[in-house]
Amino acid sequence: MNQFWPYFSIVIAWMIFGIAHSVLASSLIKEKINLSPVNYRRLYNIISIFAVLFIFILGSTIQPQFLFPKDQSSKAIGLIIATFGFLLAKLAFKPISFSEFMGIKSETNQKLITKGIYGRMRHPLYTALILGIVGFVIFSPTYTNLVHAICILIYLFIGIYYEEKRLSAHFGKEYEEYKSQTPMLFPTFKR
Repeated sequence: MNQFWPYFSIVIAWMIFGIAHSVLASSLIKEKINLSPVNYRRLYNIISIFAVLFIFILGSTIQPQFLFPKDQSSKAIGLIIATFGFLLAKLAFKPISFSEFMGIKSETNQKLITKGIYGRMRHPLYTALILGIVGFVIFSPTYTNLVHAICILIYLFIGIYYEEKRLSAHFGKEYEEYKSQTPMLFPTFKR
């Protein structure tokens, strides 16, 4: 049991993060906290970044045990997959202001983005994150990294569920039509 405790602590930390992250993202909480939207976004991002850093620092205290031997080919494959994730994220940020996304400046574009990569898939940033996570686990195949990856992936799908509810509420029929024509995570090449 003692050998599983460090991994269990990571799972608990990710669960706490997921609950806090979801609660802080809810419009109910946003309305109760008396901050401008841009300042709330800044606070939300700062809390999220420090929480994730804490979880990764917690994970770094665990003695690494490898899932499979780490060699040059696994490093190369991991880097290739993660690079695809990075390139996809770069493409996904093209129509989005990174400054607005991070809360550095106020959001100006309140339109539903359906062009470019968003015309091929609804959540390219989540797909990029999945590729980055998978690439990282292949690059550094430890049990700790696998536990991090599983927790992040589970929360990612919870996040997608809530984000889609928020987008449906905000954009209504426009988003529902877009959702029916555009796959969630894997691109379509039909257009």
